[in-house]
Amino acid sequence: MSGATPGVDKLDALIHKVNCDPAAIRTMAQQWRAIASEVLDETGKLGKAVTEVDRTWHGDSANSFQSYMQNYGKAGDGLHDALAGCANAVETLAGTLETAEGKVRWIREDLITRAGRYRDEWAKLNPDDPQGVNKGLEEMGKKAVSDAEGWVSKANTALSEAKTALTDALKLRTVTYESIGDPLLRDFVPTDNRTTLQWRPTDLTRSTELAGANPTGGGGGGGAGHGASGGYGGGGGVSSAGDVPAPRAQVVEWIKEALKVIRSPEMAGVMRSRGIDVSDLDPNDPKDIERIWTIIHHESGGNPSAINNWDINAKNGVPSQGLMQTIPPTFNTHSLPGHKQILEPVDNIIAGVLYTYKRYGDLAHHPGIASLERGGGYRPY
Repeated sequence: MSGATPGVDKLDALIHKVNCDPAAIRTMAQQWRAIASEVLDETGKLGKAVTEVDRTWHGDSANSFQSYMQNYGKAGDGLHDALAGCANAVETLAGTLETAEGKVRWIREDLITRAGRYRDEWAKLNPDDPQGVNKGLEEMGKKAVSDAEGWVSKANTALSEAKTALTDALKLRTVTYESIGDPLLRDFVPTDNRTTLQWRPTDLTRSTELAGANPTGGGGGGGAGHGASGGYGGGGGVSSAGDVPAPRAQVVEWIKEALKVIRSPEMAGVMRSRGIDVSDLDPNDPKDIERIWTIIHHESGGNPSAINNWDINAKNGVPSQGLMQTIPPTFNTHSLPGHKQILEPVDNIIAGVLYTYKRYGDLAHHPGIASLERGGGYRPY
């Protein structure tokens, strides 16, 4: 009988410790991911709307409104990253618990099987010493329990790591919806004591004319729109994006390579699963290259090893890094398979561009690009 086998009772207790419903845990992780995706989608819609307001209005009140509303984007991104991080943590835990329970159950069944064979062999070889079998059985039981305890220890470690990951995912959010504050108290809202506001409509006709004008200087095809030629060979001159210098040839190659990866057939399924339409991106389109370079220039100055060690993200242990200055959680969310090194130029550009598309819909609606192309200053994302 299994109850007479030394160690089985302890193994039953160990099985109870790692017993779980992995399917239920994975379902919870999927639900969190679905919510995270919805948060990011809605944040992107809001970002587009705010960009449109910023494009059509200017003045101190309009600028104050835009700055205030950017906090909703940061809060949405933070909530998305927290939910996605929590989902990853509990899914990893589910796998570890499932494996541990399976291993301990196997150890138990294997012990019972081996103990039965051992009893039979002992009885045949030692018919006059039936009690002598117990020592061997006890040794077998101890070894089985020790092996099982190793798997339970791994499960406990995974549980502790998951708990830490869940706690960190919530603590590392730099901006929350609750922290944004009441919009009615802001200076862009009229009150009895605040009757003079600075909301002035932007002359969009004038902005369009300026955006379509041919640039002067060595930048080449900037500002000429899609299909324009030349200008990204590197060295000297000024691009069409205000005072942004022309990119080095190496940077242009990084950008082109990143766009080739994004548009590759191998990544088409990933784009569909993320709900991102990148059909307008073209590795050979000077406008796409110009816009990405403009973001890079303002975010990192073109330094692929740039790490921001002084802002709030750095204080929270997740400094912005690389050409497009992404924080690790955002990079991990938007990077692609085979491109997971945050300081690798191509990998960083891929994640930065896909984050922009997920949040704003395209490069044109990136707040910095949208502002520059209507005659304003660069605004970070």
